[in-house]
Amino acid sequence: MYRNWPHEIEPGIAVAALQPPGRENRRREEPVTDHHDFATRLADWIENQQFNDYMFFGHCGAATFMCSTIFELEDRGAPLPRHMVASGWGAPDRGLYGYLNFVDLDSFDFVAEVHRQAGRMGSTITEEIAQSAAKLLLHDQIIYRGYKYPAGRRIPVPVTVLVWQNDEVVPPEQISDSWDHVADVSYVDLPGRHFTFLECNARLQRVILQCHLKHELT
Repeated sequence: MYRNWPHEIEPGIAVAALQPPGRENRRREEPVTDHHDFATRLADWIENQQFNDYMFFGHCGAATFMCSTIFELEDRGAPLPRHMVASGWGAPDRGLYGYLNFVDLDSFDFVAEVHRQAGRMGSTITEEIAQSAAKLLLHDQIIYRGYKYPAGRRIPVPVTVLVWQNDEVVPPEQISDSWDHVADVSYVDLPGRHFTFLECNARLQRVILQCHLKHELT
């Protein structure tokens, strides 16, 4: 998903794409079983790296995994990310967003959906890859539906929420002003659709840089 992103937003701000188990060259590994499993594994890795200066960026349902990981790190007393950027997702305590989270899992054609999503991203894939990806997509939907935001808890880091003006999956009206009760949040409206983030265009890079500079200047 992040192959077209630059290696650095600018000198000193490296981009590190997260690759969970079960995907691409980790496809033989068992995927995570739930949000707690994901958060525990990632928090272990972050602590081992001894990161003291990092940010999270996540698109769509990745927001729930970022929240779970931040709460896990907070519970451990481990260094937290300096900022969280959530792209194309509404407040995590208000349920799920996007049509896939409401389809019937027993009858929905996930193979066809994989082909549709690849087309939206300007790619074509083989039937073998589509079949493999469809199994993982179904697995992801099951995990998303099991997510529960911890009631009354606030995200302990500043949050910037990106609202894509022509988002056809999670419309702007489902996002704008929805996060205020769970975080110290700012909203940024950006031109584009649900998958425009894949390009990491100059405007998106500026937003990420500004999130970094907010902390450099305080």
